[in-house]
Amino acid sequence: MKVLIQVALALVMGALMAWTPEASAQQLSISGTVRDSSGVIPGATVVLSAGGNQLSTTTTGGTGVYTFDGLAAGRYELAFSSEGFDAVVRNVTLDADTPSVNVVLAVGRVSTTLTVTAVAGRATASRLPVPDDDIPSQVSSIPQELLQQQGVNSVADALKNASGVQAFRWYGVYEQYTIRGFNDPDRNSYNVMLVDGMRMNGNRYNTQTNSIESIEVLKGPASILYGRGAVGGAINIVRKKPQAVRAFDLSYRGGSFNTHQLAGGATGALSSGGRVLYRLNGGFESSDGWRGAGADRFNLSPTITFLRGDSAQLTVHQTFNRDRFDGDGGVPLNILDHPSYDPEMRFSLPQDKVLIEDSQTQVVFSGDLSTSWQFRNSLQYQRTSDRYFVTEGVYGEPESNLVYREPLDFHHIRRPVQNQAELVGWLSGHNLLLGYDYQRDKYRTDVTAGDDPDCLCGYWWLTIPTMDLTTLEETLTTPLDIDTIERRTFVNDRTQSIYLQDQIDITGRLKVNLGGRFDDYHRTVDRTGGFPFTSQLRQQTALTYRAGVVYAPVYDQQIYFGTASSFTPITTIAPDGTPLDPSTARTYEVGHRWQGWNGRVDTNLAVYHIVRNNLNVRESVTSYIQVGEQHSTGLDVDVNTDLGNRAHLIVNYGFVSPTYEDADALNGLVPRFVPKHTANVWLRTDWASGVNAAFGLRYVGDQFGNNSNSVKLDAYATAAAAVGYSARRWDWTVNIDNLFNKEDYFLPGHFSNIVFPGPPVSATTTLRLRY
Repeated sequence: MKVLIQVALALVMGALMAWTPEASAQQLSISGTVRDSSGVIPGATVVLSAGGNQLSTTTTGGTGVYTFDGLAAGRYELAFSSEGFDAVVRNVTLDADTPSVNVVLAVGRVSTTLTVTAVAGRATASRLPVPDDDIPSQVSSIPQELLQQQGVNSVADALKNASGVQAFRWYGVYEQYTIRGFNDPDRNSYNVMLVDGMRMNGNRYNTQTNSIESIEVLKGPASILYGRGAVGGAINIVRKKPQAVRAFDLSYRGGSFNTHQLAGGATGALSSGGRVLYRLNGGFESSDGWRGAGADRFNLSPTITFLRGDSAQLTVHQTFNRDRFDGDGGVPLNILDHPSYDPEMRFSLPQDKVLIEDSQTQVVFSGDLSTSWQFRNSLQYQRTSDRYFVTEGVYGEPESNLVYREPLDFHHIRRPVQNQAELVGWLSGHNLLLGYDYQRDKYRTDVTAGDDPDCLCGYWWLTIPTMDLTTLEETLTTPLDIDTIERRTFVNDRTQSIYLQDQIDITGRLKVNLGGRFDDYHRTVDRTGGFPFTSQLRQQTALTYRAGVVYAPVYDQQIYFGTASSFTPITTIAPDGTPLDPSTARTYEVGHRWQGWNGRVDTNLAVYHIVRNNLNVRESVTSYIQVGEQHSTGLDVDVNTDLGNRAHLIVNYGFVSPTYEDADALNGLVPRFVPKHTANVWLRTDWASGVNAAFGLRYVGDQFGNNSNSVKLDAYATAAAAVGYSARRWDWTVNIDNLFNKEDYFLPGHFSNIVFPGPPVSATTTLRLRY
């Protein structure tokens, strides 16, 4: 690893020494015109930035023209905005031959395919101050405004707005995602969850959205940016950041299932010079839940930013989450035709409960080394306690009117740490990113004895009496011992990585992206108690890449081709005890983007083919074998349209055809939890009076509940609607989900014999205040 670090430092020094400021002596200018579909826009704001720092701000004159004079040759970013219009960002390589930079602003609408860069230049698609339109990958961005329109307060519900994504909850607690045909068997093996670009470790908890600015999904393998596990895609939660302008908001949401949510936020400057900024967001939700799977969820997110002139800033984020869930083990498939079956049937034991306490501390520093180079460092420390006891195994015997139950107990105690050190620079047409990433996920899992004769601690099934389907009376009268610890497992995952990315501006119309990453992964596992156990050591290395080209034949269209790879370390063992090889994946993607119809239509289309090899198939309780490949071919489309007359339409559609190849008994079969078709439509109209209304449709195609394809869940479609009123300082909305009260539709469960009935019609109302 020392050699790798020395190589990285040599590259950094070489890049710094190669940059010379001779070109800066020439005085140049950037100018252009800002228009909308009907003519020029006077008074539009144009912000000039370089290296992530704002250099100057101007406004357009009466003819819509703006100008920045006295500039040196180099790389700049222009941000255009005007009240009532969507913001636009353009990157400019300035030299003596640079033409005028003219833009057309679209009438403001909610976008799910944003092309602006993320805060501090760390765009999800590239980690560079580069618009997504210049990157050979597809990104879906879901803004907070759309979540508010739809009355959404969980990441799983928000992700219905991203093409090619299916999200659902297991046991009323953990969120699971399928992206481009890849579903995680456990945590982040194939789809990575990020918070501001940093890996979120642990199970995926049912996350609230009140402190979120947007949710972005980078499709396809993305290991060169985010490391192991990024096969189907990477989901990045972008938090709200401090602002210099003082602002406050407060909201109350209540409705079906005895749901009550109170949330609020505040931001502004703490010092008279605006050098210290703050933001505080918090929220609490309590609900009895569908099928009695209720929850109490609390979060608090304070943030403070220190600015040192225009050259450096330090931001400290802190997030506290404390969530209590009642849990839901689902319903056995074979009782759905039983005369006593009811979708609200619940088979949980009296002790079922999940308590999650999570603390995330992130410190982000960025500072300019020169006008062309910037150093930034992000450090994140997480403390998580995940105490779980849920009756997650339920098995029906309908002919005897019986249901057998198996609860599972565990307590995860996690202390992950991650640090990303990056050097970002501009060098003769090259946007360069050089980084070093250190990740350590250290955790302990405690389980009680259970009653499994094979000493699979934490499981009960011998001493749990059955439940009668016709009465649903609880038959367990003696509480189980879920406090005495029988077995402890200690895991230490550690990864060190270096990565390099080059975004090259060949011409104003032609962009090339090249990148590579080296990962060195170590894992140690030890155990006390339970069945005999031998300490384990895993060590795997991997090289991953991304390469692609983007060509803009005209200013409002981009055509791209990209290829990328990823890797997932394998932590299980073969039957003979030997380590298994890492699972790797590669993708080929062709896409087209169009910002047309005078800026009123934004489309994003991608066709892809992904191959993942070294599939893990369970051989016994403790060992696996590796076989074959999973192929996934599909198409994702996002369309965002201003229909005129204050009407806006969002359409997302995903098609995927995955199969197992050369995989023994799985050969030719379809992976579980992968619907071939998913679609989402959201139509909203706003009237000048302040009244607004919206209607939405969600379709999920049929899918298999197991890899052997013997269990199939039928396709379903649900509708949603909203009506409300917006004023300058407040707005009020009523949301109705499953508008037509569709019944007998089911969401997939962890095991092939269990499903989760979809909720019936429900309604919430929300009042928001802003000042």
